[in-house]
Amino acid sequence: MVIRCSFCEVSSRDAKVIIQRNDHSICNECIALVKELLAEFGIGEVIESKGRCSFCSENHGGDRVVFQGKNAKICSECVGEMENEIKGNHGVQSKVAKKQDTRTHSIISSRVKKGVQSLTAYSVPDYKCRVKLDGNESPFSLPQDVLEMVLKEASSIPINRYPDPNSIELRKKISRISKFPYEGILLGNGSDELIEMIMTTFSGGTGRALYPVPTFSMVRICCLALGLEPIEIELDDEFDIQLSLALKGLAQKNPDIVFMASPNNPTGNSFSEEKILGILDNSGGIVVIDEAYGDFCGKTYLPLIKKYENLVILRTMSKVGFAGIRLGILFGREQLIREINKVRLPYNINYYSQRIAKVILDNSGFVRENLQLIIRERDRVYGELKGISGAKAFHSDANFILFRVDDADKLFGELRRKGILIRNFNTRGLLENCLRVTIGKPEENDSFLEALREILSS
Repeated sequence: MVIRCSFCEVSSRDAKVIIQRNDHSICNECIALVKELLAEFGIGEVIESKGRCSFCSENHGGDRVVFQGKNAKICSECVGEMENEIKGNHGVQSKVAKKQDTRTHSIISSRVKKGVQSLTAYSVPDYKCRVKLDGNESPFSLPQDVLEMVLKEASSIPINRYPDPNSIELRKKISRISKFPYEGILLGNGSDELIEMIMTTFSGGTGRALYPVPTFSMVRICCLALGLEPIEIELDDEFDIQLSLALKGLAQKNPDIVFMASPNNPTGNSFSEEKILGILDNSGGIVVIDEAYGDFCGKTYLPLIKKYENLVILRTMSKVGFAGIRLGILFGREQLIREINKVRLPYNINYYSQRIAKVILDNSGFVRENLQLIIRERDRVYGELKGISGAKAFHSDANFILFRVDDADKLFGELRRKGILIRNFNTRGLLENCLRVTIGKPEENDSFLEALREILSS
């Protein structure tokens, strides 16, 4: 396995020593350099007096300062510990390249795509908190009567048999509900799989994909894993599409695929309709609109498929209460669906997901009620956030709210210590010091707001 330093990106093939902890690594030369900077400059432009260390995962301040590197942060105490490990030649520190199996190392370096080698796997920290508001999931479980129907249906599944490879009954049910032709519907193991299938299918032209950033991280991950060239267009200060930049990218790069999530994650806003239409009118490739959060804004571009033959719409059941069954839905022209279906893995929608989804769709009244409650709570939490000194909340059309504070890393740690988990998106650029909170049950939202007020007022 090739390991890369999170600071200078040198690989374990070339570094004398690399120490790895959690998902981050640092080479011996960077350890020496960081130690020198800490000693020479103290707290300066490249050093923070507080923040979360990527190696020990602790938030620090005061005497223990944190150095901001290219892809990670490291605290002064970890620097000292790692320097001692190198001197003592023990712990996780090792001369990785020399200890690796030669053949395995050769295969990885010569056969694994460069894009894959440069990736960090998608991961979600497993923090145990009493209030979980980090995953954009619905906080509501199934009503007892629907749960009993689901359990009865699940008990009749012939687990020794393959499921329907084409999910025919489920697709027909979705067709009746959506009033969209059955032949234009394809199902995936979550929207993630559908994104991957689209990229695999429609990358035979320029091999490029254009999308605004920040957005759902799996778009970039799929691009690099499949060997596509990502063309990233930064959103404006209002988190809307910069149409002039997008049109320039379309004209100069001629991407095979354009991805847009509206409402967008993690910003929460819907993109301006005229800008989406401007991209549709000027794209020579496939345009994908991901409407994963569309149920919370009441708007869909599904009818436009009749006008734009290059338009593909993604939906999901994950955000409205059923993340566990992993069901993504793709809508498009029948001819496009036939091509995408060629790369779909067989039996990709398992028996349980097919059967449970049908029961839910037949008894979906509770889903609409839960959606309305989440929307009311979102608007209430947004109003409360706007009144909290030290927090700037951004308007949301989704089931979460993005907000900015002076020190996101510190706030994230203090909320977690109070048993409340949200998502920290603090990175340089548009998301600097931003966090995202999922809308939960009223009492969960109240716990978050109370803790936030207490922390920011102290």
